[in-house]
This record gives sequence, structure tokens and C-alpha cells, in this order.
Amino acid sequence: PLAKYRKIEDDKLKYRDHYWPDLTISEAESSEKQGFWEHEFKRHGTCCSALYNEEKYFNLAIDLRKRFDLLKTFRNLGITPGSTRTATEIVDAVRTVSRAVPNLYCH
Repeated sequence: PLAKYRKIEDDKLKYRDHYWPDLTISEAESSEKQGFWEHEFKRHGTCCSALYNEEKYFNLAIDLRKRFDLLKTFRNLGITPGSTRTATEIVDAVRTVSRAVPNLYCH
């Protein structure tokens, strides 16, 4: 069974919203509903729930985001919103910081 998402408040909420914001709705609505983070946890975090509870999952994800600043790497390589790039260019950019080959797919 899927783990249940528990809403967070206070400083934890501000911290998570700063490093992992929901870009599709307002910050206030995101903070209230937390549907984005619930989706991310249920979709990706529950597969590692034997090792990481919800809080540890999000903290690890944010630590990895800080360690591997993909947005900065993309900007440095000219990969910006509105630009057109091949999948190989994106994979190569990710590999420059993570040394791992990402699994890319489009919805």
C-alpha cells in the first residue's frame, strides 16, 4: 500500500517551497494544498519508504538538488526555456554534474 502524505507547516514548508516549488499554482495555494509534493512523494518517494520516511525523502531530494545544480548547468550550456535541444544534449548536460545517465521521457 502507498504511504500517506502528511502535510507540513512552518519552516519546513518554507524550506521545501524554496528548493522544490510547485510552479503551476500560486505559492499560497501550493502551501495550502500541497498536492504537488503529495504527488511526488506518492509517485517517487514510496518506492524507497523502507529506507526513507517522507521527511527524509524530501530532505534527500533537496540535498541532491543543491549538490547537482542542473538549472545552473543548463544555463551555462545555453539550455534555457524556449530553446530547442536534442535528448543527447540534455543527457550530456546531466552527466557533467551527476556522472549518471538520466532516464528521459516526455509526457
